[in-house]
Amino acid sequence: MDWLKRPLRIADFSLVNLQEVQSGEFQIEKSLDKKASLGFNAEHFFPQQTGIVVAHGSIEPAWEILPQYLEVAHRRGIRLFVYYNVHWYSLEMAEEHPDWFQYDFQGKLIDKVYGKGVMSCVNTSWREYTYEHIRRFARLGVDGIFLDGPAFHPEGCYCESCQTKFQERYGKELPRKGELANPDHQLLVEFQEDSMAEYMKDAYQACKEANPEVAIYLNGEPLRPSWASGRNNRKLEPYQDLVGAEGGFIYGKLIETPIFKPGMTAKGLEAQVPDKPRVIFIAHKHSPWNRNPLPPAELKIECAQTLANGANYWIGYTFPDATADKTIKEINDWVAQNEEYFSETQNASEVGLFWSYRTANTYGGEIPQSDFTGETIKVKRDYMKSFQGAYEMLQRAHIPFKVVDAFEDIDGLKILVLPNCACLTSEEGALLEKYVENGGKLIVSFETSLYSYVNRLDDFGLWKLLGIHYRGIEEYGAFENYFQVGEQFFPAWTYVIKVEPETAEVMGYVSENTKGFYQPIIMSSFPAVCKNKFGAGKVYYFCGNFFQSYFDYKFPKYLSLFQKIFDSEVERQIILENTPESVEVTLRKKGNTLLIHLINFTSGLKRPIEDIIPVEGIVLKIPGVEPTSVSCLLGETSPKWQRREGFVEITVPRLQEYEVVAVK
Repeated sequence: MDWLKRPLRIADFSLVNLQEVQSGEFQIEKSLDKKASLGFNAEHFFPQQTGIVVAHGSIEPAWEILPQYLEVAHRRGIRLFVYYNVHWYSLEMAEEHPDWFQYDFQGKLIDKVYGKGVMSCVNTSWREYTYEHIRRFARLGVDGIFLDGPAFHPEGCYCESCQTKFQERYGKELPRKGELANPDHQLLVEFQEDSMAEYMKDAYQACKEANPEVAIYLNGEPLRPSWASGRNNRKLEPYQDLVGAEGGFIYGKLIETPIFKPGMTAKGLEAQVPDKPRVIFIAHKHSPWNRNPLPPAELKIECAQTLANGANYWIGYTFPDATADKTIKEINDWVAQNEEYFSETQNASEVGLFWSYRTANTYGGEIPQSDFTGETIKVKRDYMKSFQGAYEMLQRAHIPFKVVDAFEDIDGLKILVLPNCACLTSEEGALLEKYVENGGKLIVSFETSLYSYVNRLDDFGLWKLLGIHYRGIEEYGAFENYFQVGEQFFPAWTYVIKVEPETAEVMGYVSENTKGFYQPIIMSSFPAVCKNKFGAGKVYYFCGNFFQSYFDYKFPKYLSLFQKIFDSEVERQIILENTPESVEVTLRKKGNTLLIHLINFTSGLKRPIEDIIPVEGIVLKIPGVEPTSVSCLLGETSPKWQRREGFVEITVPRLQEYEVVAVK
């Protein structure tokens, strides 16, 4: 399937098509001509018949339309993925097959999916029903099959099949889902992840037995705690030809949604599945309002983040909109005119940000609103804010980085950031010690290595690396408290970890907790920041929830301190001058070409973003390269460049939403 190596520009016009079907106006040629004219080269297609759609829980799709649609699609140069909904069904379907669907802890059928509907369970005989559809789709010769789901519901599943299977495997009753403090909860997570992988293994086999040339994949897990859905991308990867996740579905109060969600999702998928094509699903709407499309600027920066991190995009287009057509055509042209530089590239950065699924699933992390999880799931301890705070810091500091989720993958990194990675194993600790001993650098915060699953330990698992011992924790809240480094005072973080140095050097101290405002500031004997040499490497430790406090309050001094520490230890791969914090830089490489992706988030103080403010005259300085040519792939004006004092200096005349600078 060499065609998967080309950049995919995937369309999904599901609701547009449904409107036409229901009004009797659907025409295959017209539908595909529209998608081809906008520059798409692939589609997720709902096989449909009047009034009945697979996505809406029908028993049978419209098989007669598929061969006709496939033939015309191929004539238009469009690869066809059949969209097959395997997570939502109507209440009528539940009445017909009550044993197929998920039940809550009290034994009640979960019937509120999308407000009104049910969710299938992979441990029931329902799975055989779906495999027959998969075989039939594959025999038709479609290019691919996309499974929307399956997934476990945040409150399920406690059907008879799940209870029996769990009891046979573990000799225990299923614990209540969502009670992360229960030691058996991790068994539930493992059980549901394995159940999902078993389903997908058989789905993959059913597809390949019917037609080995058909690609298959499912709607995977974004970078968030995965206990609610039971989807583990690493366990599911062997049974997919490509992987995808909803990094571009944004909901509700957008000002509370990190603008970097699509890029974060793409970086996460690359960490988990680096050798297969990756797709970020981008809904061109302000969810859940299907008739309210995003402004062009929002759609452009979502797709730009996806491309800048080596992924393909899927654009879900729900209702006709002439402005959206123009925007989509422009985005597709970015890729169509530069396919060489958007395919088979690798992240070239030497900085890593560690994502800890163990911490997210046991220590705790907020689960944002999504179609699969419903409303936002809040928790007492929020690892997500620490991770996202570190992500935003690196982004605003113009430091290209990659996400890593396994310590086996960190050897090539010069520095690794561990933002409150509370739950680490002794094996992971040994890998980190080896990394630092050989010259690696760590920046660590808060309760990193202080937990073994649900229980806090007496001391840091990484105490030798950190050079300190744990002596307690105190909530400082948002009172007027400070820590001091040198002559400078910084607002204190909201939780202080009290430590006793052994081999670490103390860089500054935290004040005593005033528990108020306008109170005398008295410095305590507890460190705020520590630095420890270990072998040929070095470890910096922030004695509190540094990254979470940055995410919440955006203290400029925090960013300055982080950059000062970073720059004291690592030479930057690229330096940006005359560039606001609101421009992100990522580095990718292909052969002897370095690709510098610049994304401009500069705009008014609101979301959705309607207008991007262009940035003029950005200067890029890159050490240690000898270019033969430098070009801007998307801009109309060529960059100026020269060699100067050990750097190549490149001036980008104008950055609108997105630019890629190719340095050969």
